[in-house]
Amino acid sequence: MTGAAGGERSRLVRALALSRRFHLYLARCASPRAADQLVAELSAELPRRGRAEVRLVRLEPYGARTEDTPLTDGELADRVLLPLLDPPDELRGAIHLVDASRAAYADTEPWARVFSLWNEKRNVLGPSHGEVVVMLPRALAPVFAAAAPDVWSIRSGEYVIEEDAGAPNSLPGTTRVARGLSRDMAIEPILESHKIGAPALVGGVEAAFSSLTAAAPASEGRRVNDALLLMRAVSPLALFGGDIVVRPWVDDLLSVLAAAEITEPSVVHPPGPLRDLHFAIWDLASRDFRSATGLFSGAIERLDGDSVAFAVGACSGLAIALAAQDRAAEAVPYADRALRDGDGSLHGARDAMYGALRANAFVHWCLGHLERAQELDQTLATEVEASTDVIRSRLVPIAARSHLLRLAERGQVAAARGRVAALLDPGPHASSPRRESVGVDVIMRVVISDLDFLTGDLDASLWGLERALAEGAPWPKEHASLARRCEAAKALVEIARGNEERAAKLLRHRRDGRAPSDERLEPDGGFRAEAFGAVASGLLSMVMGNPWDAAMWFMSARSSVAQWGDWGLDRRSRLRAELFVELLGAAVDTDADHALASARSLADQAEALLGDTAEDHMSRVLAVAAHRELARRLASAGAGDARSAAQRAAALAQPLGGLGVPAWDELLRAAARPS
Repeated sequence: MTGAAGGERSRLVRALALSRRFHLYLARCASPRAADQLVAELSAELPRRGRAEVRLVRLEPYGARTEDTPLTDGELADRVLLPLLDPPDELRGAIHLVDASRAAYADTEPWARVFSLWNEKRNVLGPSHGEVVVMLPRALAPVFAAAAPDVWSIRSGEYVIEEDAGAPNSLPGTTRVARGLSRDMAIEPILESHKIGAPALVGGVEAAFSSLTAAAPASEGRRVNDALLLMRAVSPLALFGGDIVVRPWVDDLLSVLAAAEITEPSVVHPPGPLRDLHFAIWDLASRDFRSATGLFSGAIERLDGDSVAFAVGACSGLAIALAAQDRAAEAVPYADRALRDGDGSLHGARDAMYGALRANAFVHWCLGHLERAQELDQTLATEVEASTDVIRSRLVPIAARSHLLRLAERGQVAAARGRVAALLDPGPHASSPRRESVGVDVIMRVVISDLDFLTGDLDASLWGLERALAEGAPWPKEHASLARRCEAAKALVEIARGNEERAAKLLRHRRDGRAPSDERLEPDGGFRAEAFGAVASGLLSMVMGNPWDAAMWFMSARSSVAQWGDWGLDRRSRLRAELFVELLGAAVDTDADHALASARSLADQAEALLGDTAEDHMSRVLAVAAHRELARRLASAGAGDARSAAQRAAALAQPLGGLGVPAWDELLRAAARPS
């Protein structure tokens, strides 16, 4: 037991050890893994403290289920309420653990109703019953208080149970009471679906996972832990949600396709540079970057000096087309020219000025010049505030989401969390006395969930994702695949919470039913979703002890990222995703020579992505992981430069500390230790 997490568990253990009659205790569990660790601690410590005769009965309704559907009132009554209120004679003095730690957002109402029924039957619990510990996720605690006020009022103590990385996962001495399908039976199809041979499941799923871990070498267990740490250190949208970041800068391109504004350029203009410019805009919107590059270049050469607005538009479009092809450095002169010519010569041609500002912000973000991109974006925001209500109402919500994510990219996570409330109402731009209400839309909810994930509030992250999906709000066509990405994100959060069973169910369901996306507006969306789902499946395979399956999933993710690269505009997040997948693949690579060469390449890629300003904290995290991987591989090969790679990892990690991201603090400590 370590730190504050161990202290709270020790307090609860001490209270139960001293108790000899009915008491009710509330344990607010940070995750299912924290609940598992609490039960393991109770199982191990209570006999040592004079309660060897007591039995632990864990009333957990999720393990006996094979589908990831909301709990029914009948299931909760059968598996929780009845065993609690009317236990068999041999369990009347037992400590009953009401475990709701795996509750999903969709289970809120069923749990509220069962708490209400418990409140009505509160007098049934009395001297003949042992103690009761109610283990809840943070989000369900106020539901319990509201639905069962009388039960709530008799609690003898509250404890905040965080995860302890040093605690065991196996749960000896625990009796599970679940009438109907047992948890042991429920895990078999999950193991089968991931090609893992099911061991003898004497102690339930915990014993299964424990035996898998015990069978793996210690180094393999460390690699899994490192992969999970990397997963928690980079937010999902930083990898698979760059389309939300760049949307304010490419919104006009999407509008071209959405409104089909350019259908017959040959009719609008005769052959010449203006027709080439119209064709180029259409090709860029359609993600035919190479064709757009040629057409924009030709139009720039042929436009005369009287066509300043068109030339500015052509330079802006060319800059975007080049950056999208990983040629961001080549794009800078054209972006600069558009901004310079537009600022000095347009005399009120506001649309062209918007385009120049957007192109510059986009190019600098692609290069990793995040502060410069923010400065340009703020200038654009000022221009937007002075524009019509129609333009403001469309762009302010889009800019708000992007702004939050870009704050997190720069390591300003606390600032991003602090601005959530303000951004939901007036929008990100406070320069105008007149503020338009943005409201809580489905994409903003996903963005907030992403910040919750990064700051370690996994319950809030999961519930935010589930609420976004459950509300049934229409997903904008330009982000139609985001619903599928949310499904993968739910599985990822469940893996981080230690709820591997539900993660497996979510991923299996996701593969069974795939929501279509609008391929015209987001041709990259399907590949993003596939890559994200494959990464989550690979991480789950690693955790469940099957590196071969993990390698296959990471190979699939690599392919999807490559296809996404042919269509996507968000170069920086796509390169992050590519490096992330390669790092996970390296963790399960057993070919020592290939792995060492790959590790060197990954370190070089990470340095290149970090760029000349090193502002991108998400890329910094990946660079730390890449240099740690290189140091490990060099040390295994007996190479003399292993120490240098480890020192580079430690130096890169230094700016990550104390920024409100627990995984960054943990990565900083890990990088400071010898590999």
